[in-house]
Amino acid sequence: MRVLLAALLLLVFSATPANAATVDTVTPTSVYGCLRTNGAGLYDAIAKKTFVTWSGTKHDIYVKAFDHTANTWSAAVKVATLNLTHSNAYHDYPVLTQLADGTLVVFRATHGKSMHLYQAPTAHSITGTWSARTISSDKTTYPEPIVTGNTIHVFYSQNTDLSHPYRIYRFIKSTDSGKTWSAPKTIIDSGRTSDKYSEVYAFGVTEKAGKVHLTWSMHGGPKGHNGGGKNIYAAYFDTATATMRTVGGASLGAGVDAAELAQTRVVTTNPTDLPSGKALPEENPVTVQLPDGSVVLGYGVHTKTSAKIVLAHFSNGAWTSTTIDSTTSLFKDIAVVGNGVEFVYATADKKRLVSKLWTPGGSATTKFDLTVPYASGADTTFYADFVENRNGISVIANTIHQETRKDVHTAKWPIFAIKD
Repeated sequence: MRVLLAALLLLVFSATPANAATVDTVTPTSVYGCLRTNGAGLYDAIAKKTFVTWSGTKHDIYVKAFDHTANTWSAAVKVATLNLTHSNAYHDYPVLTQLADGTLVVFRATHGKSMHLYQAPTAHSITGTWSARTISSDKTTYPEPIVTGNTIHVFYSQNTDLSHPYRIYRFIKSTDSGKTWSAPKTIIDSGRTSDKYSEVYAFGVTEKAGKVHLTWSMHGGPKGHNGGGKNIYAAYFDTATATMRTVGGASLGAGVDAAELAQTRVVTTNPTDLPSGKALPEENPVTVQLPDGSVVLGYGVHTKTSAKIVLAHFSNGAWTSTTIDSTTSLFKDIAVVGNGVEFVYATADKKRLVSKLWTPGGSATTKFDLTVPYASGADTTFYADFVENRNGISVIANTIHQETRKDVHTAKWPIFAIKD
């Protein structure tokens, strides 16, 4: 049955004629995981393989390898048995990265409680029994690891006080490839604001030349925990000085506080100006740094009267914004390509994924426009993430059924790869 399903997925999939991209099923059996824009997959040039992770039945963690030489997928390897069936289990999704010696590791947060590290036994390989250990008990949520040499920074929101609601943003650090870890350090803290938009929700965490670019919104509000969101903020963490800085380089000291939030706000959104059925105006904001040192912020934003995909370019001390698509707000991810960027988003009807190339000052050109291969009742692509260091496999995307996603714990929805 699974073989038949995979074959049907390939038949269902279609592309525009000018497009060379194709689809390949990673697994037909995954569950919902609220992954951000980092950690779905990576390419290992030494192994000549693309490695992918996902959550399977009862949110157990799996990995798989695509061998670019043999043009085949390996069997799935179970990294960890979690056996989760509660309605919030989707928060405990895996994030895949690679250590300096080539060893694959997966980070996972037991939502609002602790952080865990799973490590493969052999470098450049997924085979064998993975080790597991807890590396933090700091009410951790949404892990975002950044590896630079033997140093690992793991950024996360702390589940500080949901009764307000209130979440600060922190990191822990290892300088010996994950063997030992520092105490947590806070780098974004709005305090308990009177409007209750006091929860830091980071979406994009990217690194270039020692600058960890962080892009976030403030959530919460009068409806309570994650009841709404407002604004898009961007800054970077300077790994050399352990300080936060504005996109333009001005020092914010050890962290961004309530008085400094205005210095990092790029986009102002109105949490009450929303169409029916939406709680958040912003969609997956991510900042990346171009080779010339300037940065591009990609995001979607939705109001009662409009939906749009926007690229904002910061250069020579100022932001310039370009609306790329005025029919949808479903932004997914962005990556640097040459002197510009590639970004991927979903159409308003959620039936297609579109990737475009853009260089500041120029026009966006379509790279692919593909029909999503939905199956088993799925109707939404929750994430579509660019593969880190990609080579041939460009995007890893999952599919879910929007209405039942939090209650399905028997894996039934496909995750697919886009090859270009």
